[in-house]
Amino acid sequence: MSIVITGASGQFGRRAVEQLLQRVPAPKLVLVTRRPEALAEFAAQGAQVRRGDFSDPATLGPAFAGAQRLLLISTDAVGGKRLLQHRAAIDAARAAGVQHVVYTSFVGALPGNPAISAIEHVATEQMLRDSGMAWTMLRDSQYSEAMALFAAPGALMSGQWLASAGEGRIGLVSREDCIACAVAVMAAPPGSGHENQVYDITGPELLSYRDCAALAAEIGGRPVAYTVCSDEDKLAFFDALGVPRRIVADEPISGPIPWPSEEMVSFERAIREGHFAILSDAVMKLTGRPPRSLRQVFEQHAAAIRAALAPQ
Repeated sequence: MSIVITGASGQFGRRAVEQLLQRVPAPKLVLVTRRPEALAEFAAQGAQVRRGDFSDPATLGPAFAGAQRLLLISTDAVGGKRLLQHRAAIDAARAAGVQHVVYTSFVGALPGNPAISAIEHVATEQMLRDSGMAWTMLRDSQYSEAMALFAAPGALMSGQWLASAGEGRIGLVSREDCIACAVAVMAAPPGSGHENQVYDITGPELLSYRDCAALAAEIGGRPVAYTVCSDEDKLAFFDALGVPRRIVADEPISGPIPWPSEEMVSFERAIREGHFAILSDAVMKLTGRPPRSLRQVFEQHAAAIRAALAPQ
């Protein structure tokens, strides 16, 4: 069985490859990336490295050739050309004879969710359901690492965690747990029961951003005020930082924050309205171990959090 990993040079993809190499013979892995040179170490171990670019559909047929199972890691062009990219990948997979697509979706990807990213995941899931291929939706929750390595240092430096999410809650999950779940499904033999299944990949508890702010203050050793604001105030906050409201070019946003502000504010609205207040035991079922808590992730990265506060 040939297994294809898309976005194999990204953070998620690279870690997935490292773990799959412990369970699957290297020649059975096909690693697709826009930058094949970045995966030379895996090619040296016997994995096949192929160039494939979701924005250049002509590259995807050769990249997916011979694959039976494909891990479709969602792209980061939120609010931009993400759906076009996903459509190109799904069409190419079907044409290449792929039998099973495992997709990294997002928790709460249901009609009525106002988050822009959720709307895009709903549409991509429907493309897969309509494709005729078997599918597995891995609906990953928001990464705990994003809270620990991005949100917490910023809040500690400013002394404030500004949020339009209010007291809404979400089952924050470690990215490592999400990767482990993807690897478990990808490495399973055909007919293991993962076909046409939806898994909500969440942490062990529902937390508000107020809880995150309190934990940041505890780990960072500085007070952090949790301030609830309106959606309009949060957009204005991002405007002041120079964050574009939406993606208007072909490339993802570059700058201090890697997402358009309209997406982030729509995401916080979805938290406030309860669309992400979902918990599941999928991490335990798929990996055989419980998910990491937010505290565990913060403690793992405590040195990096505190280093961000050191005088430059």
